[in-house]
Amino acid sequence: MRSALATVLLFVLAGCADTVNPTAGGLRIGVQNAPLKPPVRIDSLHPFEYPPAAWSYGASGTTVLKILISETGSVDSAFVLQSSGDPALDSAAIVNSRHLEWEPAEQGGRPIPIWGRLPVIYPRPEERPDEP
Repeated sequence: MRSALATVLLFVLAGCADTVNPTAGGLRIGVQNAPLKPPVRIDSLHPFEYPPAAWSYGASGTTVLKILISETGSVDSAFVLQSSGDPALDSAAIVNSRHLEWEPAEQGGRPIPIWGRLPVIYPRPEERPDEP
């Protein structure tokens, strides 16, 4: 399930990204027509752990985040675009998105910051596979 989630996250992020146009002294630099290489997730951890407080009442849902991946591949900003309906799940998604590591997006051969949408799926507790 984790690898499937990572694959879905990559395709959603790459397909829904919108770039931050580089500027110099208020003048846009002309790389916006250059091919865009989307960011690629490079960490091997699964940072989106189910929040223990939400486990007791069986919360589930999908939080859709908008994240800003910096030129260095770290997540600089994250906010909720669409709530899961549960504040504990939304909060956990934002906090844990900061642990993601990415190979940064590139445009014109240079790393660029890029915004993307990231769905974080929290299944119902009884639907989660048992972990060894």
